[in-house]
Amino acid sequence: MKKLLMGFLSLLSYCLLGQAGNVGINTIIPGSTLEINGSLSAQYRLISADYNMSITDYYVAYNGSSVGTITLPAAIAAYPAQGHIKGRVYYIKNTGNFNVTIAANGSELIDNQTGLPVSSIGLGQGWFVMLISNGAAGGVVTWEAIVINPATSINTIISMSTNSTYNLPSTANFNSGIPQVLPFTAGEIQVNQGSTASWDAANNRFIINETGIYELDALSYFGAGGTTGASNYIGVNLGITKNGTAAANLIAGTRSNIGQLIAGSGNTPISFHCLVNLAAGDVIYLTMYRGAFDNATGTVQSQAPAGVSEARHFSLKKL
Repeated sequence: MKKLLMGFLSLLSYCLLGQAGNVGINTIIPGSTLEINGSLSAQYRLISADYNMSITDYYVAYNGSSVGTITLPAAIAAYPAQGHIKGRVYYIKNTGNFNVTIAANGSELIDNQTGLPVSSIGLGQGWFVMLISNGAAGGVVTWEAIVINPATSINTIISMSTNSTYNLPSTANFNSGIPQVLPFTAGEIQVNQGSTASWDAANNRFIINETGIYELDALSYFGAGGTTGASNYIGVNLGITKNGTAAANLIAGTRSNIGQLIAGSGNTPISFHCLVNLAAGDVIYLTMYRGAFDNATGTVQSQAPAGVSEARHFSLKKL
């Protein structure tokens, strides 16, 4: 028995060990720290609901019947899977018909490739992401991301606010003609990673990563309650500002003159489409305001009227 055991251990060492410090499987001269002369199998997991990535995950496919969220682990794993996860690799693909959000843990961030780091990224239908932990903890980039979009329109950002109401933060500012930023939440933004623009959620703005001509579309529904004043209408401006939010920073937009009775009882759509030359590093905002020369006042809102699912919409594409 002793001879048999020694023979087995000798054979095992022959199969696994080669040059000093390197390990080989099916080879006695591994040229790398680990060399496998054969196939490799790793964990494959299919999910259909919100999910927290674990220490045993490698490749995860999302095939949910609604939108979902996949949350990444912290840079330093807690007990019992204790330890630093620097270098851990995850592959995630959206194989379903609904978008899935990949969210970093706590205050940790995901690199946005050529843009600013973000707390989450979105995967559309058929999209794929490879994530590698760099080990950094806290409010810094913890995950390096490579996102692949199978579609050809790789330069598009689409932002949508669904069935929501946004009251302007300051009616006084609005009435003095100061543009107010129309915000979006992270769940309303679909960004193609590696594209020519990105979304800065912390500041409610879009960042241009590549100089060129961009096609912009914007849509919002406006209503006002209890408007008063000498004028019988309230003029609403919907626009895009570049590198600032003041009226002087406007680069595109349109205006809608809404009657006070209409504004107080319903909602009026206003939209624009334009081509703009933008440079790498520019930041742009979707804004609204009332012209200072209009006398009508009141609480102005951007909201979704009954039967309409879109409250605000913005899309950007490099031509």
